[in-house]
Amino acid sequence: MARTAPQILNALADDQSVHVLSTAELAAQVDSAAAAIDKRRREKGQEALRRKPELRTVTQAECARSIDLTPWQVLHALARGYMLASQGMGRGLAEHWLSLKYCEALDGNRAGSMDLTEKGRGSERWYKAMQARELAVGFGLAAAEHIVQQRYPDHIVSVVDTSTVLRAGWALGGSQRDKGSRPRPDYLIEAWKPGEPSKVTFVACRGNHQKPSKRTSRTGSTTIRQLVKGSELTEGMQIGPWNTVPCLMLSTELMGQGGVVVNALQSPGEALLPLRVPGAKGNADVEIRDKPGIPYPNAIHIPARGSRRARTVDGFQVPENDLGWFGQLLARTAAASLMAFAGGGPTTARYLTARQGQKHYAAPTFAATSSYHDADIEVGDEQFVGTDHVFRMESVRIEAFSGMVPELYELIRKGRVEEYRKSAYELRSKMNNTDAAGKWGGPISFHGDGTVMALSILPIRKRTAL
Repeated sequence: MARTAPQILNALADDQSVHVLSTAELAAQVDSAAAAIDKRRREKGQEALRRKPELRTVTQAECARSIDLTPWQVLHALARGYMLASQGMGRGLAEHWLSLKYCEALDGNRAGSMDLTEKGRGSERWYKAMQARELAVGFGLAAAEHIVQQRYPDHIVSVVDTSTVLRAGWALGGSQRDKGSRPRPDYLIEAWKPGEPSKVTFVACRGNHQKPSKRTSRTGSTTIRQLVKGSELTEGMQIGPWNTVPCLMLSTELMGQGGVVVNALQSPGEALLPLRVPGAKGNADVEIRDKPGIPYPNAIHIPARGSRRARTVDGFQVPENDLGWFGQLLARTAAASLMAFAGGGPTTARYLTARQGQKHYAAPTFAATSSYHDADIEVGDEQFVGTDHVFRMESVRIEAFSGMVPELYELIRKGRVEEYRKSAYELRSKMNNTDAAGKWGGPISFHGDGTVMALSILPIRKRTAL
């Protein structure tokens, strides 16, 4: 029986378990599949692909066998992950509300685990690839943020799209070994705390609808191949010395046994960005420019190890002397993402460089697709400002809101990124207000960076007699 709009919204707000699989057996299967791929390439006279030299399981302390999430938290992660995606003149809908089409696709099963609904499973074949790609971002980023947050519990985590960051210094086009784009991680997670160097983690996330089967060899499964691919992507970028940046490779099985399963492996390390001092040279309030011409060919230096000599290879390398600039770039791109999420309009553009699309965000958008900072909601005793969008579930009108704490929004709007970070850190405990969420009456998701995303049913409008 079809669910009503209130039932769908209630389901989006219910905590469900998302299974996380990270085992030594999984790591061994990925290594075996990678070795088989390289063997076939050698037989064809091709070079072996570069991958992370060591894959490990994610520790139980950082991620247990399951994490509790609401479907709406997953869609919040998806919406934030697609900020600054440059989807043309329709970016208001494309970036802010891409996640809304999955409101009816997720629910809990009888075991209390998150799963695809009958409607989510019954999508057309052509739509499944898009569903797997996009929901993989939601589940992958939600799991990755959880892991990084456990790793750095007294920090706030920010997610930025890697391609948006790299445009400020590298050309992303061109082919490499018959690939349409150069390998790089999908997302960068910055764990930050005022007064301390930021920590960076690379993330690659993929997803699939493959059902576990006795006929499917584990090393040949879509999940294993996606984790192998993730190892290739994350190896394509380095910050500072080679192989010091921690990486997370995730593959989400949307139709896994018992519900949604996120398969996760990691490459260990720690990458620190230089400490910025508010008000001093090099802080994130200062506008920065592109650094065109950072080399890609032979940019990464791999030291000698085992029987292999030291060598240089192609890749996105952030040199030691550019780490300060890169830290500014990361913080300002994250600020632009927050503005886009809250409907910042032209304010978004002030934090982007020319090659990142500054003119694109400064230009006016069509009235039907633009998102602008002109809405507010109250949750308990707290107020949030941002942007909204009205859509329908059958005949029921639903309002979707994405926004921020007003004082945090104002700080970023005025160009005070470093002060925003200090204030957001002080307010972070208020951004997990479950009591306020219970009073809202619809699904709502808070994040430590000051953002909030919510749904509510609008009152029925009375028709005017003609």
